Amino acid sequence: MTASAAFRELQSSIELFSREMIALGAPAVIVEARSGAQVWKHAAGLRNAATGTPAGPDDPMVMGGVSRSMLAVSVLKLAEEGILVLDAPASAYLAPADIPPGGAAATIRGLLADPDSGRTDLLLRRVVEVLRGTGYSEVLARDILDPLGLRTVAVYGPEPIPPGVVHGYVQLNGKTVDVMETGALGSRGAQLFGTVGDINAFYSGLLGGKLVAPSSLILMKGSVLAEYGLGLDQWQDPCTNGNYYGHAGDVPGYGVMSLSSADANRQITIAVAYPPAPLAEAPSAVALEITSLAQVVLNAGCRFRFG
Repeated sequence: MTASAAFRELQSSIELFSREMIALGAPAVIVEARSGAQVWKHAAGLRNAATGTPAGPDDPMVMGGVSRSMLAVSVLKLAEEGILVLDAPASAYLAPADIPPGGAAATIRGLLADPDSGRTDLLLRRVVEVLRGTGYSEVLARDILDPLGLRTVAVYGPEPIPPGVVHGYVQLNGKTVDVMETGALGSRGAQLFGTVGDINAFYSGLLGGKLVAPSSLILMKGSVLAEYGLGLDQWQDPCTNGNYYGHAGDVPGYGVMSLSSADANRQITIAVAYPPAPLAEAPSAVALEITSLAQVVLNAGCRFRFG
């Protein structure tokens, strides 16, 4: 396809960011941008540093906090069916052994509204599993993957790690090690894998009304003044004077940022296997850079189409 001058400028910005990340030691950078029916993909670096296999645009990567949006869909579908009450405490649906210390009073709504998804998602997943009577993988397939035809999204355990997944690395005791060998991603089942294409397709389906009722989508988006709803972040969209919606994901070894316009006509998902660094509590500085770049890309979408 013939790219406009504006899009060539945008493409150059993404490729420059990618080259800078690789030069800093990032194993891989994968991007998918969409404008209407037009799609542009980019991949750089290695899928697996141990084998030297190049990364591809359709390689799965750890999704981090992006999986919160998917979990929110399953929780809100339970509420739509009258099986769950959002303002009820999570403890109303769980055995005492499943409730962490200090978590007895937390409501389902409060857990979904907590932007620190790492502390709450396993508890919410357990609620979903108990009320559905099946594992989270099966719930995810029924609520999201099958309706949208997504084939790469998978739970990190109990299933094997998907073939082709991009490996991330951290530094421990002065050595660079595969993050999946450290336990830093949490217990198996704490993370999802997926491609940037499937992440974009998920948000397109969600914002297009294919997954939850309109009233549930309103709850997910949150109020105009709120930065975070029930499973969705929001950022100002200067193209429409409305909002972008999506989620960031920042976990040891990986960062993902996915943004979509309200009509999902403009989308970008950026996934980075971070330059290896010691484990830290604070968000990676790269995560903030990814967020900024994603907004620049979609803002530029006001003045270009890919074709």
